[in-house]
Amino acid sequence: MGCMYCDTENDYRESLMEKLLDLPYSTVYLFKNQRYYGRCVVAFRLYHAAELFELKQDELAGYAADVAAVAKAVKAVSGASKINYAIYGDIAQHVHVHVVPKQEGGEDWGTPFQLGGNDVLLDEPGWSNLRLALLSALAH
Repeated sequence: MGCMYCDTENDYRESLMEKLLDLPYSTVYLFKNQRYYGRCVVAFRLYHAAELFELKQDELAGYAADVAAVAKAVKAVSGASKINYAIYGDIAQHVHVHVVPKQEGGEDWGTPFQLGGNDVLLDEPGWSNLRLALLSALAH
C-alpha cells in the first residue's frame, strides 16, 4: 500500500472521505462523517511530501492559500464560530491539513476535535447540498 493521498485509488481513503475538487496546489476531500458539518482535508497534490518544509517556498505559499480558501468556504457554509486546523501525519505521512468547523458552545468547543466518536452521516440530499454549497463557496 502506498500513500493514501498519492494513490489514484485507495480503499481506506475512499471509506473515509470523497474527493470534492482539485485546487492549484491541493486536493480537497470531504469527510463522510460530518460530525463537524463541513469538515474537509486539504492534501498537497503536486508530489508526495511528508513535511511542510519539503515544499518549495512558492508551493508552500500556494498550498497555504488553498487551505485558507477552503477554510473560508467551510466557515461560510457551516456558520462555524471558528475553524480548527490540524496537521498530524503520524499514520498518513503526507502533507495535509484537516479543516474542522467548530461552534461556540458546541461539541468539543475549547478542545481539539475528536477523530472518533459518533458518526454523523448525511442523507443523499444533505450530502449533495453540502457538496454543492462548498463548491459554490470555493468558486467565489
